[in-house]
Amino acid sequence: MTLTETRPEEAPAAAAAAPAAPTGWLSTADHKRLGLLYIGFAFLFLVVGGIAGVALQGDMATDSDLLGGEFSRAFGLHSTVTPLLFLGPLWIGLATYLVPLQIGAARLALPRLHAFALWLYATGGGLVIAAYIAGPQGSVARFPAAPLAPVEGGADAEVGLWVTGLLTLAVATFLAALSLAVTTGTMRTRGMTFARTPLFSTATLLNSLVTIIATPVFAAGLLFLYADQHFGSSFFGADNPAGQVVWQHTVWLFGRPEIYLFLLPGLGAACDIVATHAHKPLLSAAAARTYLALFAGLSLTAWAAGSEVADAVVLPTYTPLTALVAVPVGLLALLWLASLAKGSPRFHVSLAFVAGFLGLAAFGAVNAVVAAFAEVAGGTAWTTAQVHVVAFGAPTLLAVAALYHWAPKLWGRELSAALGGIVFLLLFGGFFLNGLGSYLLGYDGGPAGVSDYADTTQLNYSRLAAAGGVLVVLGVLALLADVLKAWAGRATAAGEADPYEGLTLEWAADSPPAAGNFDSVPEVRSPYPLYDLRTGGSL
Repeated sequence: MTLTETRPEEAPAAAAAAPAAPTGWLSTADHKRLGLLYIGFAFLFLVVGGIAGVALQGDMATDSDLLGGEFSRAFGLHSTVTPLLFLGPLWIGLATYLVPLQIGAARLALPRLHAFALWLYATGGGLVIAAYIAGPQGSVARFPAAPLAPVEGGADAEVGLWVTGLLTLAVATFLAALSLAVTTGTMRTRGMTFARTPLFSTATLLNSLVTIIATPVFAAGLLFLYADQHFGSSFFGADNPAGQVVWQHTVWLFGRPEIYLFLLPGLGAACDIVATHAHKPLLSAAAARTYLALFAGLSLTAWAAGSEVADAVVLPTYTPLTALVAVPVGLLALLWLASLAKGSPRFHVSLAFVAGFLGLAAFGAVNAVVAAFAEVAGGTAWTTAQVHVVAFGAPTLLAVAALYHWAPKLWGRELSAALGGIVFLLLFGGFFLNGLGSYLLGYDGGPAGVSDYADTTQLNYSRLAAAGGVLVVLGVLALLADVLKAWAGRATAAGEADPYEGLTLEWAADSPPAAGNFDSVPEVRSPYPLYDLRTGGSL
């Protein structure tokens, strides 16, 4: 792939022969069906992780021992499944569906490889969940910051299932990222240089490149872990001082660049959402592209931290270098607000979710400052709150914004604006209350990841966090109802191709797109070709 500013004139992607109409869902290589399958599996795994989360919150918010001896297993299931099997794959599903449309292509560059990645993801996710169902694990399934001791005589079958499932997921993620990177690099229509690529597709490309770099490191760490647990090696043993740092940057989720990649596609999606509903291009698409690239580059600084991150408080921004990821996010936020102020915005529910993202990000930033003055210790519930609010809640709101924004392309109809408002209130309010309860619990010295709080004040804080968790669950159920209704009507839906007066190429295709995506691709002379068509100019 050559990163040039011009596309080869002799073989533009738009001129490629349209693929045959997709056949069965199980054997499909059509990017639209693959994207929907990714989204479907992501929500299925979210339900599993959410059930575990509800059980955890109920156990911590009551005096009774609801989970008995299963608290550790439920904690591991929730903390592993929710980010790794839901949020990351949901972005892959959206990118699989939308990137070919945004770049004027008829298909993915490597459709069969992408289909293989999908089924590897489903298989790996099933293995990980089976590991928790099969038998109890210790700390191995909780992504601890400290390395695990080797097991004499070999680990049990459940640990093997867990490691094998995560390895399968790593391979699936690598292959999907490779497919998306090659598609964005080689399948762009004539005239679409990298400087004219829509910002969601740009973020997807950057996300894919970092994933291609980072995922093999994760896979290597899992192989080291497997060798320690099954063959008695000592990569992470007590006699290997370097094992602490190696563990943190290969196996521990918060010590790897992947933790920031749950947000990067959302930042690109928000750029396109804001521009579309402002009915005017961003004030500077080039600046937005630069900020996205800066965020991607700074994500790699996760590998620069030392062993002190084991006691980190402000996850996932636990060092000055990793904290710098807030800079491009803040600059993008200012760009979005300025573009809305200069445009002619029409309210759409997706904008509410973007605003909710900004609210949660600001909530986390304010508490990070307060925690520094309060000298919050490591290992408290404060860190749990920061993870829920900043690392999971805020990116999830952007993912839901993308679903509501691109629903006409995905299902041929918009999702319900009224129900979307309810979903927003439940999710934003839920994440806020859940974080508030855990922040207060942390300020009071309450430990993280325990099932009982004897202190009445701490128990009340835990109940507040649990109430927020209930609201999040209700929000997810309302979202699922809205999505399932649209999905059920997709076969008969024939919505308006461009209900928003969109700016980028996906809005030139039918809703939902037919096989081959486009009858003809509009000329591309700027990052916003449909805006050019309406105004008779180019940027």
